[in-house]
Amino acid sequence: MKNTENKLNKIIGPIKLPLEIDNHVDYHSLYYFEYNNERWACVCYGDLSINKPIPLRIESACFFGHVFHSRQCDCGYQLMEAFSRIRKEKFGLVIYGIDQDARGLGIEAHYKIYDYRQNLNLDTEEVFEKLHAKLDNRNYNAVAAILKFININKIKLLSNNPSRISFLKSNGFEVVREEIEAPLDKFNMATMMLEKEDLAYQWSFLTHAYWLAPIQESVQKNINKYAGRIVESNKKIIAEWIGDEWSVANNLCPQLKDELKENSYVVYLTDYPRLDELKIYAAHHISLIVAPFSCFPEYLVQEAKKYGIKLQDWARENKYKEQRNQWSLIKMANQSHIYERGDTSLTINV
Repeated sequence: MKNTENKLNKIIGPIKLPLEIDNHVDYHSLYYFEYNNERWACVCYGDLSINKPIPLRIESACFFGHVFHSRQCDCGYQLMEAFSRIRKEKFGLVIYGIDQDARGLGIEAHYKIYDYRQNLNLDTEEVFEKLHAKLDNRNYNAVAAILKFININKIKLLSNNPSRISFLKSNGFEVVREEIEAPLDKFNMATMMLEKEDLAYQWSFLTHAYWLAPIQESVQKNINKYAGRIVESNKKIIAEWIGDEWSVANNLCPQLKDELKENSYVVYLTDYPRLDELKIYAAHHISLIVAPFSCFPEYLVQEAKKYGIKLQDWARENKYKEQRNQWSLIKMANQSHIYERGDTSLTINV
């Protein structure tokens, strides 16, 4: 096998522990390994000597997802789903990269990533430039050594990460893949879409870029044109509008049916929404609004929070090629909001 010249430096185990999976408690065998100053753990279940592809989940540590059950990522879902599938098949293993938090950067860097993103309004590229790091800093040499130690060669890999698949195959393992994909929601959507766009993860869904690009193209040559669309479950457009008034919500939402279900719908806009439009979207169970900018004004962010709406900036490859100035709220009165764009002002009666 390639890449396994350096052997495991430390092996402790197996130890037996009763783990609760899907409300059932079963004994599992656990190991602790060290490999080139990296710490790894392994959980084994059932008979792994069987002549079948062994279900395997390679799990990178995620302090937020695994310990605090953060919904910002799908890490917690994937780990528990892997254990659940292994239990149902009655055999399999999870190899856990203890030091692979933040794709190999560690827990401190994981905090910094969120800090730079949320408090400095940096986009993904700027965040990792500030960290002087690649988007993915992991390697899986230890995994090959652990599998060799346990004497496993045929693998059913529970993964959507193509780099893990290619690594195992290049090291002589027989690999078949089984997808393991968390349901998209307003909390994990941005993280999972970044993984698809930047790391080529094999997710089944389309990214924000796909839904934004056509409406951007329809307005990019005219600053006084506005467009929006509403997408259901990341699969189909259920409302769409383009026009020459900055009143997208009032033209989009009347197209919706009464039986809309909460959390399944995403609004894509070519421009910032008006402050008063957030209430309209909330009344139609819209909880996520996406626009192709690097950040939203703070007054919009705070108002959106009142209605349980997440505003998702998505400049990235969707950043306008030519500057597209936005209306900025400069004054609020009881019955009106006054906006300004360049030398032009606009009064919206509310």
